[in-house]
Formats: sequence, structure tokens, C-alpha cells
Amino acid sequence: MAMIREVENLEVHREEHGWVETTLADSTLFGHAAMVARRWSLEPGARSPSFVHGEQEQMLYVIAGSGRARVNSEHYALMQENLLWMEPGDRYHLEAGEQGLEILVGFAPGE
Repeated sequence: MAMIREVENLEVHREEHGWVETTLADSTLFGHAAMVARRWSLEPGARSPSFVHGEQEQMLYVIAGSGRARVNSEHYALMQENLLWMEPGDRYHLEAGEQGLEILVGFAPGE
């Protein structure tokens, strides 16, 4: 079934000073295992918490702005429309550049 989600109806998953993570799609929306999609919005110069992504691959797509990602011990420049693909178990965090950073995060749940 097709579905449109309007921005005013999106759930803020987490937020702290300088960043917001909004849930776009997950199993609570569909009532069954589903792809998870979240949007990260980081203010200029903000840094996300560090994460270790579980047992799934994960993609980060840069919607707007720029910054960098630290994945394990490597740094990756993030520019608008870049896609960063990560392996299960990768540890990472995001750092926003001067214009801020908006990221679309997507992964499929493990079965």
C-alpha cells in the first residue's frame, strides 16, 4: 500500500544539543519487519553520538550540507548527494560542516 508521510507528522526519535534524528519509516509504522529510514539534521559544527551498527549493512545519503564521518579509524568527507555504505559492526559518528548536515540513514532489520 502506498503511503505519504507529511513532515509535521514525523516522529522525533532522539535529539540533543545540535542534532535531531527523525524516524521516517520503521516496523512501528507498518506493524511488521520493515526497512528503517531516519533523517539526521545536525547544526553547523555539531557532532552526533558514536554508534556501532548491529548486524546489518547501513547506508547514509547526504541530503544537504557537508561534513565528515569517522568510520572505525578512517575519516570520510561528506558532500551533498554522497552515499556512504557501512558494514555490520562499523563504529561511526558524524560531524557537520559550516552549513550543517542532513543525512538520510537506511537499513533493513535483521531476520
